[in-house]
Amino acid sequence: MKNWIVVSLLSFLLVGCGISMGTRIDNGNLSVFFLEAVPKDKAIAFAKYWKNEGFVGEEKQVIQLDKIDGVIVVKLIEREMYHKNLLSITEEAMIQQLERDLKRDVFGLETQIMITDNTFRPILKR
Repeated sequence: MKNWIVVSLLSFLLVGCGISMGTRIDNGNLSVFFLEAVPKDKAIAFAKYWKNEGFVGEEKQVIQLDKIDGVIVVKLIEREMYHKNLLSITEEAMIQQLERDLKRDVFGLETQIMITDNTFRPILKR
């Protein structure tokens, strides 16, 4: 009985302290997590857009969608080891164009792309 109580309390603490990644949509090699502030239909539209535009490769890709202060935040995990080099002007322009495209074609709201580590914490400030 005592072991059961310890296991229950430990499980409760681990679940309670964990940060939710959100609800998940899977589409082949793509997993999109979306938090409560992002409607499910928008998350599905994003997953379709991402795949149709050729952004899904052969390796598993995990993305999280959030909404912060009325802005949709697309959190992309950096695959390679993060280094302190800033984005080039060309890379920044491509990201800005993608943000505009996502606003127009998917979300209808301002959209920001955030480069994150594998826990969805930002690693690159833009």
